[in-house]
Amino acid sequence: MNPRFAGHVCVVTGAARGIGLAIAERLGREGGKVAALDVSARRLGPAVAELKTKGVEARGYAVDVSDRTAVRAEFERIERDFGAPIRVLVNNAVWARFMPLADIDEQTSRRMLSVGVEALFWTTQAAAPQMARKGSGAIVNLSSVSASHPATHSIAYSAVKAAVTGLTRASAMELGPSGIRVNAIAPGMIGTPASIAQFDETTIASRREEMPLGRFGAPEEIAALAAFLASDEASYLQGALVTADGGWTVPAR
Repeated sequence: MNPRFAGHVCVVTGAARGIGLAIAERLGREGGKVAALDVSARRLGPAVAELKTKGVEARGYAVDVSDRTAVRAEFERIERDFGAPIRVLVNNAVWARFMPLADIDEQTSRRMLSVGVEALFWTTQAAAPQMARKGSGAIVNLSSVSASHPATHSIAYSAVKAAVTGLTRASAMELGPSGIRVNAIAPGMIGTPASIAQFDETTIASRREEMPLGRFGAPEEIAALAAFLASDEASYLQGALVTADGGWTVPAR
């Protein structure tokens, strides 16, 4: 595989499973030195071990990305550990609950917003100075088609992902002059255990029928897109939102 990220320090949040793990593997297989972040040390250990068995140079960092102080300390540690500044940041971490509006409480709302939105402030704040010193860097944020096409009981999740889209565009304007590109991906239904668990069999079957490609996406397909956006091949993309949903949003809904 072409080593597009040879020698680049790449940070992936929510990297212990699903899309995040697939992205960490893809960046590492293309030569990146991967800092895998996740709030769960229990999941992170086996994930990093799996990456290493596949030839990826990876280190794990158990950190709650909603904690600004902890994020700043870990990003400084990452630069020391790898001996080079961060060049790629993928903001994938999310904490999601799907429920009717009437059932949303303060604890749920605050946790979803802190992990899904505020954490992007802290990780971007911490990574941008390192990238600016090199005059280049790439940030890829994970939004969702739910930002513009909400599903049932996705009020809080849709709000979080809409905020990610806005944050991406505003960050692209502010960080572009420093040579930092910021773009986002809006995945549709991706076949991870966590996403499938949100729906019953009837809903899953109907969703498949609605997709022009007739199937859910794979984490590896989102990882391939993230790697493209983080690479120099996407050098003129800035503030873009790339939808990857098998065509689900193509018809008017």
